[in-house]
Amino acid sequence: MLNPIKTITRELTKDFIEFWRHITQPGVIHSKDTIIFANDAFLALFGHQRPEDILGRHMGEFISPWPADNPRLGWRSAMGRRGNAPNLDIEITCLPLLAGDNILYQSLIRNVSEIRSWEDKLLQAERLTAMGRLAGEIAHEINNPLGGILLYANLIREELPQENQAYGNVGKIIKLATRCRIIAKGLLNFGKSSSKSYAPVDLNQVIKEMYSLIEGHHVLRNVDTKMRLKKELPHFMGDKGQIEQVVLNLIINAGEAMDGKGNLVVETDYLEEQRAVCLIVKDTGPGISGENLQRIFEPFFTTKRPGKGTGLGLSITHGIVQRHGGKITVESEPGKGTCFEVKISVSGG
Repeated sequence: MLNPIKTITRELTKDFIEFWRHITQPGVIHSKDTIIFANDAFLALFGHQRPEDILGRHMGEFISPWPADNPRLGWRSAMGRRGNAPNLDIEITCLPLLAGDNILYQSLIRNVSEIRSWEDKLLQAERLTAMGRLAGEIAHEINNPLGGILLYANLIREELPQENQAYGNVGKIIKLATRCRIIAKGLLNFGKSSSKSYAPVDLNQVIKEMYSLIEGHHVLRNVDTKMRLKKELPHFMGDKGQIEQVVLNLIINAGEAMDGKGNLVVETDYLEEQRAVCLIVKDTGPGISGENLQRIFEPFFTTKRPGKGTGLGLSITHGIVQRHGGKITVESEPGKGTCFEVKISVSGG
């Protein structure tokens, strides 16, 4: 029976081993499935420092899937396993190696995790562009009937006395239709790189108007909401419709995160040193894990159940804030809620 350790010392020359040791690409020499030698780059890739930690171990502990019989020669894609660390996307090239009367194998590893990540981002960008075009078409289709609903609802309300119960019901129709128009406006703005409708925006007023539209929403009915709006908050230059979308997204997102029960704080402030207005939306929901927190603004990424979210709300919000020369950050800890903070300069983006 082949003893891998003796084979490497007897059949492979010191010069050959020294050559392998200095290959910059991660590489390993193995029998069918037992590691005989691993270079420094292989050790670093899989988070080890000493060759003794690798020697004699099964290849399947590091590369998955690993064939049960003879190694698969040539090139293939696989997954690199690193214990408790995140797995890697790798490419492996395996070639035979003659050692005396025995056949060993030499495999070179290429870490393509970053390349795969960029490929995913490019695909997401293409999907986002297509979604932007589709969203614009949908918004145009629904804007006209919504305008008609609002027109006739207002005409009906003008003919009704305020003490009539129907007067209040028609008012609700107007509020809901107005909210639909805001959403449609957000769809029209989605995917646009810029806006020409910039004007002074009163953030406090936007918050009051938007909250009045959605306070009856089922995700907010049992939520204890506290408004802490700074008096005499400076205005900033922006697209009011887009800022409305930011406020709506953050408040509804918080309500959904708390499943309709909890405490919500909506706060504004003026940061004199930064000359920026600040919006803070804080909830007492379940929080977000560190792994998901890094991806929270990615298009189509969502932690909600299937059918409960598209993963576009925070991505749209992030894009709007950036177009206004601002910055949005998030702090969260599982079990301790989530806090979103938006800063927009009053000097213009």
